[in-house]
Amino acid sequence: MGVIREATGIVGDVRGLASTGVRAVRTRLELLAIELKEEKAWAVRTLIVAVAALYLLTFGILLAIFALALWASEENRPLILAGFAALFVVCGVGGVAWIIASSKKRHPLFKETVAVLKGDEKALGEHLHRDVHLQGAPGDD
Repeated sequence: MGVIREATGIVGDVRGLASTGVRAVRTRLELLAIELKEEKAWAVRTLIVAVAALYLLTFGILLAIFALALWASEENRPLILAGFAALFVVCGVGGVAWIIASSKKRHPLFKETVAVLKGDEKALGEHLHRDVHLQGAPGDD
C-alpha cells in the first residue's frame, strides 16, 4: 500500500494555486448562471404582460372608436377616424421613445459578475506585485 504524501515546494504551490483558481472560476460561473436566470425571468414576465396589455388596450380602443364613429353623423365619421388615427401614431411614437429611454436606464447585463471579476483582477495584480517585491530582484543574493 502506498503512502500519501503532501506535495511540498513548488509542486504544492502550483497545485494550491490551481485549486484556488478553479474554485474562483466555479464561483464566478455560478454567479453568472444566477444572473442569467434572473434576467430571463424578468424578460419573460415583462414580455407576457406587455403583449397582454397591448392586445387588450388595442381591442378595447378600436371597439370604442367604431362605436363612436357609428354613433356620429355620417359626415363626421371620416374626421373622427382620422383624428384617432393621428392620436394612435403619436402615442406609438411616444411608446417607442419610452422603450428606448427605459432601455438606456437599465443596468448593463452581468453588471455584478463583471464587478466581481474586476475585483479579482485587482486583488491578483496587487498580490503578484507584492510577491515580486518580497522576493527581491534577481541577483540580490
